[in-house]
Amino acid sequence: MLGIAVLFFLALWGIVVFLATFLPLKTIENKPVAWICAFAGFMLTFGGWWLKWTIEGERAYRAGVEACKQAKITIYVPPAKWVEMVGGYEAWKELGYDYKSTLYIPSEEKKRYPTILIFEGKEYKLSARKNKRILEYETEYSFNKYASLTSTLSYDLKTKIVLYKTVSFWGNGESNLTLPNILGIRNGYSRCIPDKNDHIKIKNFFYITRH
Repeated sequence: MLGIAVLFFLALWGIVVFLATFLPLKTIENKPVAWICAFAGFMLTFGGWWLKWTIEGERAYRAGVEACKQAKITIYVPPAKWVEMVGGYEAWKELGYDYKSTLYIPSEEKKRYPTILIFEGKEYKLSARKNKRILEYETEYSFNKYASLTSTLSYDLKTKIVLYKTVSFWGNGESNLTLPNILGIRNGYSRCIPDKNDHIKIKNFFYITRH
């Protein structure tokens, strides 16, 4: 239904653009005036919108490119230091990896964890528990008018130290059936997250997922 509605609107819009552009050429005898009116009719009914979408889409794209440069993993505690902090290899191995989002953490257990964490001037909210010692906190903040970044912390509950931070850009383009997309106008940038291999390395550094 949505596709039919969009096509109907496009057809109706096309008729309006055609009439606004070519009627002055047929009805106005003074050719310079007719061409000026035809140009004005085209810009008011189509050209102005097309130009606006093109400019906004390009700005969104450029913002996404710049935001992607921030997508990375920052390690604050080296893996060897982390193993030492938890009491050696056997103690580290016992921690394991038991990921649970806040939706699945029992309310009594959740009360033991800080719900808010302030780090580098940003407020992070508890989003998950990775094991009995490591918690995950997350925040989203504006990179600029057109793009936002998501920052995720892995936090050691015992020492109150952030082990590492992951910054991701989840895209700012509209993927739905929209007029800019139909017209082929660039409207943003695809998501940009740290490399999957980096995620696997970090997971192996800090967690034992299989015994």
